[in-house]
Order: sequence, then C-alpha cells, then structure tokens
Amino acid sequence: MGPRCLAAAVVVLLLLCAALAAALIYMQLSKEEEVCLTPGCIQTASVILSSMNSSVDPCDDFYEYACGEWIKGHPIPDDAPSVSNFENLGQDLEFALKELLEAKDPNGTVIDKNSAIYKAKQFYRLCLNESEIMDEWRKVFDEVVKMFGGWPSLGQHDPSMRIEKLYAIMVSKFKVDSLFKATVQPDDKNSERHVLLLDQPALNLFARDFYIAADNDERLAYMTLIRDVLVLLKADAQTATRDAAEVIEFETALANITMAEEQRHDIAELYTKMTLGQMTRELPYFNWKMFFNEVFADIKMKNGTDITFDDSTEVVVYGVEFLRRLDKLLPQFHSRKVTNYLSWCWFFKTMLRDLPDPFSLTIFKFYKSLNLLNVQKVRWHGCVTRINSLMPMATSSIYVKNHFDHEAKEQVEEMISLIMEAFTDLLESEDWLTSETKAFAKQKVQTMKQKIGYPDYLNDSGAVDQEYNSFIVYPGDYYRTKFKFYEMYQKDVLERIVQPVDRERWVAGAALVNAFYSPNTNEIIFPAGILQPVFYSKHFPSSMNFGGIGVVIGHEITHGFDDRGRLYDNMGNIRQWWDNITITKFEEKAKCIEDQYSNYMLKQIGLTINGKSTKGENIADNGGLKQAYKAWKRYEKSHPKPPRLPGVNLTHDQLFFLNYAQIWCGTMNDKEAVRKLRTSEHSPGPIRVKGPLSNSNDFAQAFSCPQGSPMNPYKKCRVW
Repeated sequence: MGPRCLAAAVVVLLLLCAALAAALIYMQLSKEEEVCLTPGCIQTASVILSSMNSSVDPCDDFYEYACGEWIKGHPIPDDAPSVSNFENLGQDLEFALKELLEAKDPNGTVIDKNSAIYKAKQFYRLCLNESEIMDEWRKVFDEVVKMFGGWPSLGQHDPSMRIEKLYAIMVSKFKVDSLFKATVQPDDKNSERHVLLLDQPALNLFARDFYIAADNDERLAYMTLIRDVLVLLKADAQTATRDAAEVIEFETALANITMAEEQRHDIAELYTKMTLGQMTRELPYFNWKMFFNEVFADIKMKNGTDITFDDSTEVVVYGVEFLRRLDKLLPQFHSRKVTNYLSWCWFFKTMLRDLPDPFSLTIFKFYKSLNLLNVQKVRWHGCVTRINSLMPMATSSIYVKNHFDHEAKEQVEEMISLIMEAFTDLLESEDWLTSETKAFAKQKVQTMKQKIGYPDYLNDSGAVDQEYNSFIVYPGDYYRTKFKFYEMYQKDVLERIVQPVDRERWVAGAALVNAFYSPNTNEIIFPAGILQPVFYSKHFPSSMNFGGIGVVIGHEITHGFDDRGRLYDNMGNIRQWWDNITITKFEEKAKCIEDQYSNYMLKQIGLTINGKSTKGENIADNGGLKQAYKAWKRYEKSHPKPPRLPGVNLTHDQLFFLNYAQIWCGTMNDKEAVRKLRTSEHSPGPIRVKGPLSNSNDFAQAFSCPQGSPMNPYKKCRVW
C-alpha cells in the first residue's frame, strides 16, 4: 500500500472514530435528557418546584432555597403551634386511621365482639360521644378517687393511705410517672433478662426550666389551669387557689432535683444496680418493698403464685442522685400536699384532656395562653391518638392492610444493605479508630437487627385478637373502658419481669411516622407510617429515596455509634468495647459538632442551639447523610440511570440533597420555637439542613459551592 493510500485510510479511520464518538456522545446526552412524564413523576416535580425558592443561591442558604416557597404557602394552622412536612405526614396518617376506625362493616358481616379491631372501633366511638361521657364520667372519677383514699383538695383524705401504696396503684393501673418512673425493661447490662427500672419523673410542663425561671408565662398559666379545674371539680374556690399554689410548689421542688437532659447522655454513668435491701438502708424514707409489692399485687409467676420482692431483689436506677434527693424532699412536704400533687397529675394525664366542656374549654384557654393553639382541635384527633397508643398493634393491623405498599419493604431492605455496607466502608477508612475497635464496630453493624414496616403476626387477626384478649369494652362508659385498657396495657409491661426478653417484639406500632434505634437490642426499626412521601415513594427517582428514607436509615444506624449508642455492644449491653485512645478521639470529634451547633442561631428568635443536648441527634444527622449518599452512588453504578423529572433542572446528586432538605420544611410560632430549643433533643429544621450539608464535601461538589461560602465553610466537623 502506497503512502497516499495509507494516509487516506488513516483519514477515513479517524472520521469513522469521530462519527462513532459523536454518536456515542449523542446517545449518552439523549439518555441523560430522557424525561419521566408519568403521573407520579409529574406530581413529584410539582411538589419539589412549588416548595423551592430558586432565586436564592443554594450555596448561601440551602434551607431557604429548598423550602422558601413551601413556608409561604403553608401558614401555621389555628389548631397548632407549628406546621411542617413531618407533621403533615403525621396528620395524613391520623386521617387514614380515622377513616378506618369509622368504616362500617359490610352488610352481612358477623361481628366478633372479641376481636381487637372491634374493641378499637368501639373505644374510638365511645371517645367521640361527648354527651354520654358527661353523663358517666363523674361516677368513674368518684370510684377511682375513693380507691386512692380521697383527694384532699375535694375534701376527702384518708390519712392512713401511704404515699407508697397510692403511687403504686397509680403506676400499676394508670401508667403514671409523676413522682418517678417505675417500669420493667431489659437490663442494659444483661439484655437477655428484664429488670425493675427506676428513673426521674416526666414533668407536666415542657421542661424543668419552665418551673425554675421566676414568674414565667408557662408556670403562671399552669397554676391558673390547676385552680380552675379544681373549682370545676367542686373544690371550694379559696381551697382551690391555695392548693394550686401548693401543687406548683411541690412540682417545682421536684423539677429542681431532676437532672437536665443534657447531663444524662452518659448512660453508663447513670446506671446503678441496687438491691431493695440497699435502697431501704440508703433511701429510708420511702418504703420501696411496700411500693413494689403493691405495684405487682395482681401479677403472677408462671406457676400462678404471687410475685413478691425482698431485700435481694435487684433494681436498676438511672440517676441514683435523684432518688437520694427525693428521699430528703418527701419529708419536707405534708402528705396532703403530695397526695394533691399526685391526684392532680393523675387527673391531668388520664381524664382532663378527654372531658368535654367546661373542662375542654379550660384546658384550651391554657394552651391558647401559651400560643399552642388559637382554636380547639376537632375531637377525633385526640380519640385517634388515644387508641393508637393504647392498642397500637390493633390500629397497625388495619393500617398496613389498607395503606402499606409491600414493595416498599423490599426496596428499603436493599437500601439498608447498601447503607450498612457504606458505613462499614467508612469505618475501614477512619484513621482515628484502632484496629480492635474497628473490628468490634463492624461486628455491631453486621449483627444489627432490622425491622421494617410491621411485625408479620399482624397478618394473623387471631394473633392480634389474642394480644388484646384481656381488653374489655364497657358499653356507654368511655372512662371505665379507657381505664381498663390502661390497666391491661400496663399489666402486659409488668408481666415481663418473669419473662425472658423477646427480641422479636416491636417497641412501637406500625401506624407511626417515626424511626428508631434500640440500643439494648441493637436494632433499627422503620414503621410502615414513615415509608411514604416525603421520605419514600415508589414514584420517586432513587436519588430522592436515598435522600429521604435513606438518610433516616443512616441516621438510625449512626445512633448505634453516637455519644449514647457507642456505650452498648453488639448484643445491647453497656460495656466498654472502645479502647481509651479511640474514646478520646471520638470525644474530640463530638466536641467539634457540639461547638459548631452551639454557634448556630435560630434567627426567628435570636437564640442559639443547645449543642450539648442535641449532640447525639446532630451526630446521627451528619453520619446518616454521608452514608446514604455513599450508598446512593454505589446503587447508581449498578442500576439504570433514572430519567429527569419534568421541569426540574437538577442532577440526581442535587435531588438527593434537595429531598433531604425538603423533609424539614416547616415553620413555628415564636413561643413554640423557644420551647423546642429548651426541650427537644433535635435541632430545628433549618439547622438540621444547614449543619449536615455545610459539613458535607459531597454537597459542596454537587452544587459547586465555592470554599468559604456559607454552605461550604473552611472548617467542617464530622464524627463518622
């Protein structure tokens, strides 16, 4: 072949290569520009675009970029102090349960009055019937107060009724936790067995700060509520005024001896195991044996004999210093005052919120004075909440049958697998973990149990019926029915003291918009209620699902390695499985997160975040985002590229971060913002967006944010 022919052949070959390359580029561009026009994609695109404020630079303020228009289009409703995508999801679930509970049985259906669903529906109907409640409530109220030995404020008091016995009745029959929490739980240092557990009480106001600060609005409104309710209960007006002040006095003293939540993160330090003999010697004022024997008076051993407690019985105490202070506090108050406090707390938590006018109007005035609501909530909301908390598996069984997409379970299982792999890879790359700690950490991830959607036995109506076999409905008598449900619910908890820990048991129902990590069983739980938009949808591109439920999965996995979760081993036992070098480095990294968030200000009220009390959740938010993104990129390599959403000019990497941000779109009034900062272990929505994204190099790359911009600062913090 001559030189000319060779040159011509080379030119032809080059032209062919160029044409082939152009064709490949065209095909790739065509593929990238493929747009999804299904109804699901159009709806998803519409929601995204209507929420965004695209005039804002995402590198300046990503929360405003993602949520600006959503906030404008969602004013706070009159019956709530806040509104958010998360809360709207919960309300959608409430509406779904309302429909199911109100649904009539098809004609010709044989009604089984022993079925759990029948009992749940009957409870709901009783709860709605205000005229019937007004006819019957006082009779039940008087019976219970008589069982308590009277309520001094109402002119009845049996001085022979010991506080120990009174409080034991309240705990065993009404789930009360107003003096201290007493329950049965897996032992955090031996997670295969149940143990008696004591902890500090749940206060009626939102946080201890609201008792301690002088003359704050919450405390004054609360005292007015107590006085007005006592008058409605036929107490003398002068007595009601005096006793309301005394209840506040005792409750404030109780709040003063509790430990702030931010000081309770080290569970290992709080954990103290004592015998009843030790408690009798060290805490002599309160008769602990009398209390526990009364709590378990109706609980039997497997052989049918009574359960009794003696000096050798072990009790796990979280915060023994609180009990020491309580033992000194109780003798300072006359039993009349303590009885009034306990009686008020019982009535407040078990009766008041369900009573019609004039009681409902009185509690509405209390909430209105605190800017919690401007109009009363429609009654059905409370009725749905009550039955969903007392019979969670009954309501869950009808919810999943009608609303759960079973395809979601398979997809979430695949996502969990990829996110766990991503976390394991991150462990491997961390140079601050010693090799021994890495090995234990991998083992913990690999043995982490997953619970998705709902427990399988909910498909068996007979099994659900058996679970609620002892729940009795009293026709026409809401409170008698409700109190029986309380008692049976609590009996199920107390009976576990003679049972081994059932690791298949779900800690919550499926009709719930939430997710959990359980440290003493080392498991992650994703109820059916959270597997819906904005967290998950089969109509979402995979990038959005990873940015939604994927980040939630990563968040819950990270809880196993945050400032609390790291204290538990792979079997759910508190044990120091980290060496001291690793612990020191972890604490340095966690301190960076704490300091970073403590410098964030919620502009709405000009107050900074409590970086210490929110530290665990902030670590989980940051870790979850990183793992989910890493898993998404791995998923992307082995699956076809999803088409673009119509009108949404964003890459799928950008959609991942956008959906994460839009989960937290919301707004609240100023009083609620202050309450959230003081009481919540979660940062507010704008900070849950700003913190993790400004710490993410992946985010900065996806949106080409220049270094030093607000969303891509030079200094970044991370633990995982």
